[in-house]
Amino acid sequence: MTSPHDPEPRDAPSKRPDDPARRRAAARRSLRAAVALGCARLRGARGGRLGLAMAALISLGCGVTALVLRLDDGTTSLEGLLGSAARGLAWAAAGPIALAAAHDRPGADRRDGIEALAAARGISRAVLHGVRSLAAMLEVARVVALPLAALSVLAALLSGSLLLGLQHLAFGAALALFGVVSGVTLGGLAAASGRVAGARGRALFLALTLVPWGLADLAGDSRWSIPGALGAFLSFAARSAEGPAG
Repeated sequence: MTSPHDPEPRDAPSKRPDDPARRRAAARRSLRAAVALGCARLRGARGGRLGLAMAALISLGCGVTALVLRLDDGTTSLEGLLGSAARGLAWAAAGPIALAAAHDRPGADRRDGIEALAAARGISRAVLHGVRSLAAMLEVARVVALPLAALSVLAALLSGSLLLGLQHLAFGAALALFGVVSGVTLGGLAAASGRVAGARGRALFLALTLVPWGLADLAGDSRWSIPGALGAFLSFAARSAEGPAG
C-alpha cells in the first residue's frame, strides 16, 4: 500500500511564503557586512591609520590639558578646550581618512576582488558605490564624534560645578552632532571625488574643499565653504551652550 500523504507537497507550500522574507533578510545582512568591510578597509588604509593615530593623540593631549587646568584653576570652563579639540579632530583626524576615501576606492576594490565578492552576494556596482559612501561617512563621523563625546564627559566630571558640568554635557551633545555633520559632508564628498576622479580623487576633494574656502574668505564670508560652515556650526554650538549659564 502507498502512503495516503505525500510529505513533499505538504512541506513545499509552507516554505514559499517565507522565501521573500528570507531574501530580504539575507540582503540586509549582506549590506551590513559590506559596510563593515568598507569601514575596515578604510581604517586599514594609510590615511585611515594616520587619522586614528591623530585622533588618539589629540584626545590624549586634550585630556591631560583638562586635568592640568582642573588642578591649577579648580572650577573652570573647558569649552574653549573642547572647541579646539573639535577643530583639531576635523582637520588632523578626519582629513586623512577623507583623503583615503577619495583615493580611488573603486579601483582598489576591483583589484582586491571586493567587487566580485559583492556581486556574488547580490550587491550591484551601484549599491557598492553607496556602501563606500556610507563607510566613509561613518569613519569620518566616528573619528570626530567619539573622542569629542569622551572629552565632553571628562570635562563635565572635572568641572567642579553641577551647572558647569551640565553645560559641558550640552556642549558635548552639540559637538557629537558636529561630528555627524562632518562625517556626512567630508565623507560623502570624499567618496564622490574618488568615484568621479579615480586616482586623482584626492586632488579633486582638496580642490572642492579648499578653493571655495579661500574664495569665500576673500569675499568676506567663509561660511560659503565646507570648512567655514563647520566652523560656523562650532561657534553656534558654543553660543548655545553658554545660554543657560548666562
